[in-house]
Amino acid sequence: MKIKFEEKYVADDSAIVIGLPENIKELKNFDELDTLLNGLTEEMISAGVLSHEYGKVTTTGVTIQRGYRKVIAVGLGDPGELTALKIQKALGKLFQYMALEKENKGQFILDTFAFEAEETADAVGMMSAVSNHELTGYDTSDNTQFYDKLDVTLVTKADVKESFNHGAALGSSIALARDYATMPPNHLYPESFADQLAINFKDRPYIKGEVKDFDTLVQEGFGLLAAVGKASVRKPRLVTIEYKHPDAADDAPIALIGKGITYDSGGYSLKTRTGMRSMKYDMSGAANVAGMMDAVSKLELPVHVVAVLALAENMVDGNGMRPDDVYQSLSGKTVEVSNTDAEGRLVLADAVYYASTKYSPKVMLDFATLTGAVIQAIGEDRTGVFTNQGRKFINNLLISSKVTGEDIWHLPISDLEDNRVKQSDIADLINADFKPGGASFAAAFINQFTEDTPWVHFDIAGTSNTSAATPFAKKGSTGVMIRTIIDLIESGTLYE
Repeated sequence: MKIKFEEKYVADDSAIVIGLPENIKELKNFDELDTLLNGLTEEMISAGVLSHEYGKVTTTGVTIQRGYRKVIAVGLGDPGELTALKIQKALGKLFQYMALEKENKGQFILDTFAFEAEETADAVGMMSAVSNHELTGYDTSDNTQFYDKLDVTLVTKADVKESFNHGAALGSSIALARDYATMPPNHLYPESFADQLAINFKDRPYIKGEVKDFDTLVQEGFGLLAAVGKASVRKPRLVTIEYKHPDAADDAPIALIGKGITYDSGGYSLKTRTGMRSMKYDMSGAANVAGMMDAVSKLELPVHVVAVLALAENMVDGNGMRPDDVYQSLSGKTVEVSNTDAEGRLVLADAVYYASTKYSPKVMLDFATLTGAVIQAIGEDRTGVFTNQGRKFINNLLISSKVTGEDIWHLPISDLEDNRVKQSDIADLINADFKPGGASFAAAFINQFTEDTPWVHFDIAGTSNTSAATPFAKKGSTGVMIRTIIDLIESGTLYE
């Protein structure tokens, strides 16, 4: 993407891109806009040529210096109701229209968006990167991203370069996570994922990393992660990425933990042929944590963050994990396997315990496409959230989720679920009991390994993908919770 910044409109062959709020004459730059539209702004709106209906994209043409220029307008509705999120959604629809029409060159008159120029520029940066993004390189057609063809000029007297760069960095991190999640499993598996992460974070400031291979995992006692991944010829990995900004060097870290099942056949508790489809996305938790770390490091946020990614393929062979097997976890607790398709909680158990005891974090957040039960409970548009703290502990998380529009729903774990996970006849814990309330059961299982560290579990089974396009994404991987967690970290309220 090419980006330029100008204080005023300079006539060229670019489309003129504007926002259209209601009460258009109240815009502080209405006279400038009206001049660009040949003095016909109100008439165009009255005639329905242009619309201020929120999210509706309309177009017209004007003559400037004897040249014909296309005008692309997105409706913004009542300017008193605008928020950063609504600006983002409107711009997402705008960029999707531009991609559809192959209109890749535009001058954005930022002051027409009836919102802070800095917030609007930030939204332009992010939405240009995410709204049309798709994984390329796996078909033989033209694989150039629309983003790469964009030639955008931001027109405002405000200094918006830093804001635009912030949004563009965050958008590129979300796109990275989506690419990881969407890659075919014969290309992205535990070892290759670890290699790609090493390449991505190479030479980033304040970053260091470590990869534990299968033999190391076995030797060091990661019994559950090893058990899940041992049946595959592509053996498991544990990837740790630590970012420590000098301004936060003495702070206890934030720990981000991701479930990275790069393919899930279900193991001996084999999925159906339709249920197995799209199980390459079962590493979306790890992909999204990688996106969070990518954003934190690109933005050079003054924080200390550790990411732990548990990577494995859940496959079938003669040495594979079976129902009725018992394995010892890194914590020393033993687990009876009743369902090999409940493998995500097993790899997270070792990863959560490792993060807790190795780094003594202030808070742990784990992300996983963990249960179908969470979809049954709250649908595909909300992320289920569990914590071993009281509801007050997640108040600031709830605020950030409202800012970003990534809806979360607080679900329970209590002594009821704690007792259920201890109902093995021969081991300390059992990994599934096939009763209602499966999402809470899975969260309670992971909680057995948190060592009382403040912890929040995000079950993104429903929200990690979308079956229909939204202003933020085409259908497919969403990179869910990246925007929320970065907002929460940037707000400085994560520890409150």
